[in-house]
Amino acid sequence: MFRKTYSRSFTAFAILFLAACCIRRTASAAEPKSPALFAPGVISGAANDLSPAFSPDGRTVFFTRSNTSYSFVLVSHRNGDHWSAPEVATFSGQWKDLEATMSPDGSFLIFASNRPATEGKGPLDGVYNGKTYPGGGGNLWRVDRHGDSWGAPVRLPDSINSSRAVFSPSIAADGSLYFMQADPSSGTFHLFRSS
Repeated sequence: MFRKTYSRSFTAFAILFLAACCIRRTASAAEPKSPALFAPGVISGAANDLSPAFSPDGRTVFFTRSNTSYSFVLVSHRNGDHWSAPEVATFSGQWKDLEATMSPDGSFLIFASNRPATEGKGPLDGVYNGKTYPGGGGNLWRVDRHGDSWGAPVRLPDSINSSRAVFSPSIAADGSLYFMQADPSSGTFHLFRSS
């Protein structure tokens, strides 16, 4: 009788102990953590590193690296617990490219660039906040994934690129595109949505 009661008591204690550990682990996992620098010395460095866009599996990140002379879209891949040394994305490197955003299914990227709207022209000048910024303009461009590589960038239509100051794209789960654009009359930026 004693052995049977002891065994039941021990089993009940073990179940309660394991349940308490699981609850504690779940609670501690939900607690907010302090912000930490992302991949310091590899991705986060001395230049301005911004606008990360992760692939759906979280193993590839595209991001902007810029300083006063350049702005490129770079790519890094996760290998185990480490990120590879970033490389300029195959579609970037000649113009001031920035702010890539990934489609929810990972099949394409949209990014801002000062590359000319018409081939053979110079970089776009930006006109906003009451000033003209030589080479500081932007339009939105799309690049499609083809297996493990990326195609050539294609400028989005004039219905989206209706000025030389279109930036900060973001793609929603339903495929809608959000972006900011300078108002031609005031020069101030507003948010826009395109289905």
